[in-house]
Amino acid sequence: MTITLFETILCPLCGHDAFEIVKRSKYETALTVADLRKNFRASSGHQLLDQVVRCRSCSLRYVNPRPQAELIIESYSTAEDPTFVAQNQCRIHSFQRVLRKMLRFEGRRSGEGQRFLDIGCAGGASLVAARACGFDPVGVEPSRWMADYGRRMYGVDIRDGILQPAMFEAETFDVITLWDVLEHSPEPKALLDLICRLLRPKGTLILSYPDFQSLVARLLGDRWPFWLSVHILYYDRSTIARQLAGSGFRIRRYLPYWPALEFGYIVDRASPYVPLLKPLRRIVSALGLSRVPLVYNAGQTIVIAKKADVSSSR
Repeated sequence: MTITLFETILCPLCGHDAFEIVKRSKYETALTVADLRKNFRASSGHQLLDQVVRCRSCSLRYVNPRPQAELIIESYSTAEDPTFVAQNQCRIHSFQRVLRKMLRFEGRRSGEGQRFLDIGCAGGASLVAARACGFDPVGVEPSRWMADYGRRMYGVDIRDGILQPAMFEAETFDVITLWDVLEHSPEPKALLDLICRLLRPKGTLILSYPDFQSLVARLLGDRWPFWLSVHILYYDRSTIARQLAGSGFRIRRYLPYWPALEFGYIVDRASPYVPLLKPLRRIVSALGLSRVPLVYNAGQTIVIAKKADVSSSR
């Protein structure tokens, strides 16, 4: 039986069908299901080969035609990625910094008494960070391997699969996070609508996303490392604000996101985009710097948003 890998879609933000092509497909041969499964894993370094279009109505950039949503989800569910979880200690510290900053904004010292949900929690680093900040955390992760790793390694509560309406009761959580997840989502509005339902009144949504209009992205152009096959949506501040507003959120703050990862890992990931870095890999290793944490920003942006108070908006 022939499997159709791609589907032509309407704009995921406004639903219009008119678009213009901004990046043409670079596939030299037909993509197979096996290829797709290789691409869709947490630390995928596969450069963007898909066609990217700009909606003529709202200006969202998105992949179109797009891999079938069911195949994307299936590919994530079977992903195994030891390279990704090897960086968890760095990610724990990065997530803690953001969560503590959010608590300070709200005049709190701790998340004690607050329930916390991370969607797409990978190997559980975000849940460890949330627990250290006093929250009662739970995560949802499509990769069965990742979810099992987090449970075994850290003793955190991770539910297998993608977020579903029946997983949790409405207004269960005080804080919900999406760390570099929304740009992977085949149905961003449905996901954000569900998040809004799960948040308590005036609950907080924290999400991070790579902004293709950031200074770094504009300077690097096609060499920007977030032009990736796993990213099917490309947001800037205007389109992310509209996406969130459409699901009942009000943005309170934008922050540059400065995560830390090991120097060697960053060089390995950046080398395909900047060939001059290839010799640096050997130098970094020879000097014993591969495991040194490096704080960086390549256009990653954090949005802190609040569930809108419906009564006050009437």
